[in-house]
Amino acid sequence: MCDVRRRRLIALGAVAAVMSGVVTGLAGAHPDHGGGGREDFPGEGVADGMYKQHDGDEGHLPAVSRNVSLVGKGKVSNPAGTAGRVADVTAFGDYAYLTAFREPTCERTGVHVMDISDPTKPVEVTGAFIPTSAGSYAGEGIQVEHVETPFFHGDLLIHQNETCPGATPGADSGGISLWDVTDPRGPKPVKLHTGDFTNASGGLDPAPNQTHSMRMWTDVFARKVYVALVDDEEGADVDILDITDPYHPVLVNDELDLGAVFGVDQPTPATLTSVFSHDMMITKVGRRYVMNVNYWDGGYVLLDVTDPRPGKVTLIAESDFAALDEERLARGHEIAPEGNAHQSELSPNRKFMIGTDEDFSPYRVTARIDSGPYAGSEYTATSAGGAKPVDENTTISGPTTFVGLACDAAAIPAGTGTALVERGVCPFQAKLDNIVAKGYTAGIVFQNVRSDCLGGVSMAAAGPIPYVFANRYAGLRLLGVPGVTEANACTTPTPASGGEATTIKATFDGWGYVRLFATDVPKSGAGSIQQIDTYAVPESQDPAYARGFGDLSVHEVAMDPDNDNLAYLSYYAAGFRVVEYGADGIREVGAFIDEGGNDFWGVEVWKDETGEQYVLASDRDFGLYVFHYDG
Repeated sequence: MCDVRRRRLIALGAVAAVMSGVVTGLAGAHPDHGGGGREDFPGEGVADGMYKQHDGDEGHLPAVSRNVSLVGKGKVSNPAGTAGRVADVTAFGDYAYLTAFREPTCERTGVHVMDISDPTKPVEVTGAFIPTSAGSYAGEGIQVEHVETPFFHGDLLIHQNETCPGATPGADSGGISLWDVTDPRGPKPVKLHTGDFTNASGGLDPAPNQTHSMRMWTDVFARKVYVALVDDEEGADVDILDITDPYHPVLVNDELDLGAVFGVDQPTPATLTSVFSHDMMITKVGRRYVMNVNYWDGGYVLLDVTDPRPGKVTLIAESDFAALDEERLARGHEIAPEGNAHQSELSPNRKFMIGTDEDFSPYRVTARIDSGPYAGSEYTATSAGGAKPVDENTTISGPTTFVGLACDAAAIPAGTGTALVERGVCPFQAKLDNIVAKGYTAGIVFQNVRSDCLGGVSMAAAGPIPYVFANRYAGLRLLGVPGVTEANACTTPTPASGGEATTIKATFDGWGYVRLFATDVPKSGAGSIQQIDTYAVPESQDPAYARGFGDLSVHEVAMDPDNDNLAYLSYYAAGFRVVEYGADGIREVGAFIDEGGNDFWGVEVWKDETGEQYVLASDRDFGLYVFHYDG
């Protein structure tokens, strides 16, 4: 997979043991980062649907309304359905914009436009839907800003583009798309699918790299408009475009790998292996433009991007994760942190920053080889979505038996225990059905020979036994192949037989939570980031709520622009949360979950034309909620 997310998948496949756990598999990360890769052939069964976080039969936390008033809510309309359809939200003037995600099917994706001039009755604008190109979808990150340059006068909307699962990227895919929404009821395309067109050989591709998120800003001193991109195909890279002329964007920095340039990677604990750019914000501080980059396992980073050209961007400060997960340690559980720095914002006075660590898996899966030349080594194992989960009640343990591709049931020897299967030729579901029919009680599929063999996938397969995926390096070690390394695993052939003993188990480690930092951003030079406190919804750290209540991970934060001590959180199935923060720590002061539950993705502060302040939140299965904090 030399195209999408190769570097992220390789990072996710490199795992080492530490304390009571190793890095989780792909399920522990954001579903869009290494969350599946591509099918080798149509129908192979690479999982999509990882965003079904609040199915109707799953249950939810009880309804609550504490210090929060529901001002209004408006449902979006989409021929493809609304369950899982709604993603992020932004607002400008009297209009809100909600991205239409790839769920439940990757069609009719793009941007819903909603009239919020009456916040008690938000209503979708008929005929104003902004479509993505066929085979693409929009999700994380959407923004509208008023732009005044010699080339453009008006309101500019930007959304990112990623390729639908199973679709082949074409010329009309990837990058970001720019729209003129000066008249929100009649959006006009400005530039579609622009971004980083460069490839590893130094040439140009017909389409830009897929983009997961982006953020634009105007340098009022240089009178230029820029946008920073999260590049899916160069995961550690931060791309910066000059869009002063939005009809002709120019790539001004494609060399901002924060690990390579500033050494922000964190070598210990060894769980912190998945290092990539996920999101960013840009804030004017005096005459500096400060970008806070959320660098997943690399932590939270502050950069000076006043001059965004290569060699001119400087490091202000970075954070490191502690040796032990703070929320688990507070409950007497010693386990290494998972990382997952997802999104953050600086406080209005720039003295604090709140970061959200996103984690969709409340269980830490640990996989160990128990016999043979690699006994004691560990690897990542990712459960298939519909198979019996590896959890506190289910462990894979004992010898493995290599059964080849497992595509022909008649050729598979009858057995018990764990079947070791190579990827390829037939769907993941067929492999699972065949080993179940032959009496095996668990299955491990490992990656086939390919250039990105250290990466993994999430398999779309359902069955009554635990069924997990491992990369090729793990598979060859499970086969006892002598001399195999990460460097040669992708070209080492598969032997005819083999199978060492293994143990795969899970430990509850909670859902994603919130970090509070004290920040020092001076007028020039280096500053600092120091963690003060953490906050989690109590149920998110309780094993009793690991299932049946939706995903209880935090997603995004929006700081109150008029209050240096107040922030708002979208907490998926744990609803909308309001927190108060300061030098003494962070605490919850407000909460809202609707009757029937919520599943909030985006959160943003918005003021109407009178200056009255509201908070907008995008519900995955519904549309827009408008809140007022009453505390």
